[in-house]
Amino acid sequence: MRLEDLTDLQLDTLRELGSIGSGHAATALSQLMGKRVALRNPELKLIPLGDIPGVFGGPEQLVGAVYVRLLGDIEGGMLFLAPRASLLALFDLLHARNPGTTKSFGHEQERLITHVASVLAASYIAAIARMADLNVLPSTPSFVLDMAGAILEVATTQAGIKALSAMLIRTAFYQETTDVDVALFFMPEQDSLEILLGRLGMV
Repeated sequence: MRLEDLTDLQLDTLRELGSIGSGHAATALSQLMGKRVALRNPELKLIPLGDIPGVFGGPEQLVGAVYVRLLGDIEGGMLFLAPRASLLALFDLLHARNPGTTKSFGHEQERLITHVASVLAASYIAAIARMADLNVLPSTPSFVLDMAGAILEVATTQAGIKALSAMLIRTAFYQETTDVDVALFFMPEQDSLEILLGRLGMV
């Protein structure tokens, strides 16, 4: 089963998982950071895997990415993606600094962004596992700062992703007047997608 072959009802089910996962992520991040971290209601849509670099401006756009594989009853991966400038803004937001305070991306920024992205991905994966009664866990996260096209190539070759399409979960972290746009891509392998929807009574 391929994502692009899903019915509207099946897609709505996956969108619901995305909304639930985002809500859980906001709660978990608020608890870990010791301050309220809010997430906009996510925009969810299906895109071909090759369109991922275009979400934030094209294959030459400098972006940060955190990748985790799905381990357990289903296989695939999740990719957190945001432009470098957005990651710096997110770092400032989480430290209650004025936007633009952080100018460079170093080890401290990498650690925090990796942590935040892994919480976001784990919350989505937990929502899937709970609703579908599956045993699914994220792998250890991997961070990379590179051009969007190069990141996609790594995800599809070195990491072995076999999915043809991805569910785009686009949201924003915000506090008061600051919004930081980010994207999370759910990329289940075809057999695993059928297992997931079967457990949800959608096959």
